Amino acid sequence: MKKRFTIIHNQQGFLLFHVVWVILIVFLSIHFLLYHYHTSKAVAQNQLYHIEIETLFQMAYQQLRNETGDDEISFPYQTDYVFPQGDVTITLHKERNNTIYIVFLIKPTESNHTYRLSRPYV
Repeated sequence: MKKRFTIIHNQQGFLLFHVVWVILIVFLSIHFLLYHYHTSKAVAQNQLYHIEIETLFQMAYQQLRNETGDDEISFPYQTDYVFPQGDVTITLHKERNNTIYIVFLIKPTESNHTYRLSRPYV
C-alpha cells in the first residue's frame, strides 16, 4: 500500500492557507509594480512636455536677443516665431519705472494649451 503524504492530506487546510497567502503576495506585488510603472510613465511624459515648453521659451528668447538690439525696440513691440515644436509670440511692454517686461505666449504643436510666461527683459 502506498504511503500518504500527511501535509497534503491534512484535513486542517494547512497547505491551502499558505498557498493563498503566497498567491496574494505575488498578485499584490505585481499590482504595485504595474501601478508604479504607469505612474513613472506619466511623470516622464510630463517632464518631457515641460522640457519642450522650456526649449521653445529659450529658443524664442535667444532669437529675439540675436535679431534686435536694445535701441531698435519701439514699444509696444510684438513678434512671432514659428519652430517645429510650436509657435511663440513675444510682446515687450515698458512699465512706468522704465522696466521692460517680455511676455511669451507659447503654443506647442501637439497641444491645445497656451502658456504665458512673463520675465523682465535684461
